[in-house]
Amino acid sequence: MMPTTQAAKPGSSKTAPHVTAPPVDVPQVSAPPEMAMSDAEKREALVRIAAYSFYERRGYVSGHELEDWLQAEMEVNRQWVAAQEPKQTE
Repeated sequence: MMPTTQAAKPGSSKTAPHVTAPPVDVPQVSAPPEMAMSDAEKREALVRIAAYSFYERRGYVSGHELEDWLQAEMEVNRQWVAAQEPKQTE
């Protein structure tokens, strides 16, 4: 039920009662989605991009979706593992 106010009559010294708005919850700011991605989500995004790249290189010929996906997974996995390995110094 909304609070009501009464308007003052002309020539009257009465004023309308003051009504305050209820407090508003301010949402908390969270990290952008790209920062909140898990490793699995990042990996899948990279595989999707790589698979599309293979599709694009073939001239957008359909029928090789599974082949493109598996090749993309192998490439992303290879790069992911290489990035995780410590650099060897001579």
